[in-house]
Amino acid sequence: MSSTLGGRVALVTGASGGIGQALARRLAAEGTLLALGYGVSARPAQALAAEIIAGGGRAVAIGADLRRPEAPGELVQEAADALGPVDLLVSNAGLGRVQPLEEVSSDDFDEMLAVNLRAPFLLAQCAVPPMRERGFGRILFVGALPGLVVSAAPERDVFTRGLRTLISAAEATARAT
Repeated sequence: MSSTLGGRVALVTGASGGIGQALARRLAAEGTLLALGYGVSARPAQALAAEIIAGGGRAVAIGADLRRPEAPGELVQEAADALGPVDLLVSNAGLGRVQPLEEVSSDDFDEMLAVNLRAPFLLAQCAVPPMRERGFGRILFVGALPGLVVSAAPERDVFTRGLRTLISAAEATARAT
């Protein structure tokens, strides 16, 4: 991370655990103002926001159900209302299921695509125009290693396909911006 992140606003989805919390802590250490997006686990994201504030930083935890198509836009707007326009988007939220292909229902598949593919796309779609206007912006799409593995375990096939599609979408977003 560089000192150019100090005072910038970052929106980190999936900030209630694991990679999202680690990235948020690192960004906070650089002086970045943080909007911590969470789905169903409010308490860890709120505790992280309190930790960052106690350390002298600025942070807010914002709940969003990324299965809803309106949620990414609402999340970007709430982050901007609370801290200022989003300069850094860390799209880290994701769903992963381990189940045989024949047991994946259409609802399971739709939910996985909504959170792992549509939400990152819509988050970027909402965040990029103000980034362009300000002449600064960074986007990080976080996935998992199975998205890079062609011969992933059959019970992870649907998840893997979704991650590969996210990688393609991230490359297209980078080319478009």
